[in-house]
Parts: sequence; C-alpha cells; structure tokens
Amino acid sequence: MKSSRTLTAVAGLASVTMLLAACGTGSGGSGDGGAASGDGDAQTLTYASYGGTFEAGQVKAWQEPYSAENPGITFANTSPSDTAMIKAQVESGNVQWDLADVNPFFAADYCDELVEPLDLPNVDTSQFDEALVGECYFGSYQFALIISYNTDKWPDPASAPSTVADFFDTEKFPGQRGVVNDVTNGMLEYALMADGVTPEELYPLDVDRALAKWDTVRDQTTFAANNGAMLQLATGNQVDMMMLVSARTKASLDEGAPFAPIWDQTMVTFHTLVVPKGAPNKEAAMDFIEFTLEPEQSAGFAEAAGVSPTNKEAVIELDETATEVNAFDEEVNTGGVITTDAEWWGENVTDVADRFNTWLNG
Repeated sequence: MKSSRTLTAVAGLASVTMLLAACGTGSGGSGDGGAASGDGDAQTLTYASYGGTFEAGQVKAWQEPYSAENPGITFANTSPSDTAMIKAQVESGNVQWDLADVNPFFAADYCDELVEPLDLPNVDTSQFDEALVGECYFGSYQFALIISYNTDKWPDPASAPSTVADFFDTEKFPGQRGVVNDVTNGMLEYALMADGVTPEELYPLDVDRALAKWDTVRDQTTFAANNGAMLQLATGNQVDMMMLVSARTKASLDEGAPFAPIWDQTMVTFHTLVVPKGAPNKEAAMDFIEFTLEPEQSAGFAEAAGVSPTNKEAVIELDETATEVNAFDEEVNTGGVITTDAEWWGENVTDVADRFNTWLNG
C-alpha cells in the first residue's frame, strides 16, 4: 500500500529540521487544535511544526505579522508535525490541522490524496528556483549539507581537500570521515558526483553505484545516528572530514571546531508548508502560505532559525560563522548548488532507504 512508502522512510529527513533547533513545546497558542470560530471572518488555523525555538521563529516571522494584517486570524500551534498524523486525520475524515511543515517528498508522493494542491495565485514564481515548486509543495525554507575538512589536519588551504571527490579519496587525504546515516540528505548524490556523475545526470539516482562509492570509505567513516551526534564528533575533533547540515556546521564553528567548508558542488534540500486534504480552513491556509513566501517573511524566519530563505529577493543579515557556511551566497560558495529532486525522492524514498539500511547493517 502507498501508505507505507513515504510515511516511515522520510522520518529521518523530518528529524533534520527538528535538530536545527532546540526541542520544546509549541509557541503562540494551544496545542489542542482549532477550527473556524464562526464569528464572521474570525478563524483559528491549526498549525503543526516542530516546537521549541524553531517553531517560535515561525510564530514571530510568519504568524504574528500575518495576524496583524488579518485581525480575524489566530493560530493554534501543535508539535511535532507528523506525516502519519496527517494520514490518520484525512483517512478518518476528521482533519484538524490546517497547515503542517513537512518535507517535500511526502507532499509530492501524496499530492491530492493526503495534501491539497496548492493554490497560490499571488506568488511571483520568478523569485524561486523551479526545483522548489510542485503541485502540492512550495519551498518555505532550505538548508545545505555541507562538506567540510579539519583545518588542524590540513592547515594550508592550497593543499587541503577542495572537491567532493576528495572526501572519498583516502589515499590522498587519509583520515576519519563523518556523516549522518540519513540517506535523504544528499549523501548518495555526493557519492555519485565523486564517482564522475555530473549534477545534470544525477537523477534518477544509481543507488548501487552510490553505495559502491561509499564502500570505498566505509572503514574510514563514522555513521552518526543524527545531526546532534555528528556535531559532537566535530566539536570533539574526532573526524577529519564531515558532511553536516549547515545550521549544525555553523554550531560547530561557534563552539570552536576547526573546520572549513569545501565549495565544490553542494546539495541542498527544503521543507514546505502543506494543507492537509479536507482542512477546515483551506482558503485561509493558502493565503497564509502566500504571505510566508514574501521576501520579508522568508528572510525573517531564515534569520530566526538558521536556515536559508527560498525567495531570491529576501535579504538576510548573518553573523560571521553563518556567512562562512552560507551555500546560497555566491561570494562565499564559489561552486554550484544542487537542489534535491523532490519528485524522484517522493516516488523512491522507501525503496532507497531500505536498500541503504541493508547496506549499512550488512
């Protein structure tokens, strides 16, 4: 059944977002859910996100200014955002959530089945990369999987690792590697590029070829359970090269870890706000999504959460370490940026995750 495809396998990607921020309870409202109040245009939109400071950033950058412009709209926040919960609500005919922050794979795989096709007529799509836009998803924020090297081991940039292929070259660059064992985070794409596949030829992914490339460094690689564990390896100076999401790479630099990014080709992924199928306040939810995609709101949340805006017109202010790992700044990132193919992953994520787990545990 389709229900087994994306709901379980993409849990790792959802955890990437959750680990960008401290865990905690929701902000800005009750977690009990809500619906239209019935008082004229007054509505309460039930919003599912990830709690803690991450959700607090969405409340501050998105919800509060939206309510200020639309006094009849309030929000009830709940966490965590769980794709299985969306499925349960839709299939029971008791949809309580109006909006949910999810990965695009789920939205692509269950478009018009568990989530509503997006109706966003006022969004200027020229301000966004095409890879961020699908029938049921529209990238709300994005983050990169950064490859970086230990500057204590290679202090001279001229002789330090400088390409994706160098991560897999243990003869020229011996040492311990580190990566989170999340198959959806770009690690397969990096392996293929290191093996000679061009960015334009990545999809459909040759999973066997990618895993064969990982075999070449398997004995020199620590596969961390999550981003927090990978961060500990970095700050403990236990790896010489690593792949780690941008917010956690910044955190490692803030804690004094001796790492420098490799700007060759950089894999990025994104999250989207979706409207569950049959949401009680569908039209208001669509209007809210349009609002969040405007440059000011896109920038505001990016600054608050340590992610990157998807709107090209958004202007953000970053501190020194955030600038160092900003894959979307062309003055910083002298290489290329490759956005995850949400449609391909939506169709294949469970199969690929199963194959990866078999390989990892084999």
